[in-house]
Amino acid sequence: MVSSTPMIAAIFDIEGTLYTNPMGRGFMAYAASHGRSLRSNAYFGSLLPLFCLSKLGIVSRESLNTTAIARMAWLIQGYDRREADAAFAWVAEQFILPSGHKSVLERWEHHRRAGHLLLIASGGLAPCVRRIGAALQAAGTAGTEIEMQDGRCTAQTGSPVVIGREKAVRTLRLVEQLGADVDWPASYAYADSFHDLAFLELAGRPTAVHPDKKLRRIAAERGWPVLEEG
Repeated sequence: MVSSTPMIAAIFDIEGTLYTNPMGRGFMAYAASHGRSLRSNAYFGSLLPLFCLSKLGIVSRESLNTTAIARMAWLIQGYDRREADAAFAWVAEQFILPSGHKSVLERWEHHRRAGHLLLIASGGLAPCVRRIGAALQAAGTAGTEIEMQDGRCTAQTGSPVVIGREKAVRTLRLVEQLGADVDWPASYAYADSFHDLAFLELAGRPTAVHPDKKLRRIAAERGWPVLEEG
């Protein structure tokens, strides 16, 4: 894609923004139903101490989410490409896509009709993110890549987790890869969490979607709209 004139972009997060179901829970469910219940339980158990520390304010929510995404690779460790594709397809199509936020998907459709550049950036595993983007006919997506060795998934991610400032960095890189000239002050951004702040600040017209407390406070201070169901 090469744009000779500046385009208005609309950039969206996935979890808590476009869709309600968290990807990690989807992979846990898939693992448990495919002979990996112990691995699913171990993944959940490994996150409980961090979850408790985040509730106490000792560990940031961003650190918790970064760890949860990175450890998602455990749940598909050892899968070959065919097995991994089956897992990605189930999580994206059977678990996440049915859980859409109606009001946010309506915004997506509004931007599509307006001819805006529709982009998705998510901390989720990139193959799932790409499937969701394809279902929505996004111009491009950014997600956390998986690592494969000798044709099988390892227990590691293949890129930094796309969260916090990294989400903004990857969004800008995606725009560059698409060859698009984006009018950022006229563009839109949608996300639900305080750790999406750098991502939201890319656009001149950010919207907080079902925001957490910190993001809600910032939205109120800056006069950003807040979008919630009902």
